[in-house]
This record gives sequence, C-alpha cells and structure tokens, in this order.
Amino acid sequence: MKKVLTEPTMSMREFRKRAHQTLAELQKTLLPEHGSEIIAINVDTGEYVLAATQDEVWPAFKARWPGSLAYVTRVDGGPVVKFHGR
Repeated sequence: MKKVLTEPTMSMREFRKRAHQTLAELQKTLLPEHGSEIIAINVDTGEYVLAATQDEVWPAFKARWPGSLAYVTRVDGGPVVKFHGR
C-alpha cells in the first residue's frame, strides 16, 4: 500500500498554535468527563476523534483523514505516552 501525504498547509509554528487553540476550545465541552481519553485533532478542520488509547485513536483518525497530520494528546492536555528509565 502506498502512503500518500498531503502538502503541508501551514508552518510547524502555526500548526502548534492552532492545535493548542483548538484543544483549549474543545476542553470547554469535553472536560471533565473525557479528561483521560486520547484526542486526535485535525488542525486544518478543527474536527477530532476520541478514543481510550493511542492504539485506537490513530486508526480512527487515519480512516477519516488519510494523509493528514494529527495533533494527539489527552483531552486534559497530559502526555499520551510516558517514558520510564531503566
């Protein structure tokens, strides 16, 4: 299967800014009920998918927006993955 990526629609700085703004708006309606769930936001459209785990959110996002970049975090803004030392 060939992967198709769309051309970037904005700089990384603009992507990060829009992602944080969109998350802040969504948190107003999603918190506290969905605080520990994972959200993948399509920054171009403001649409999103929610899932309990990262393994569930990626396929759902890619099915809706193939080739698009996702901003993935917990709804409460916490980390999706924790790295532990040895």
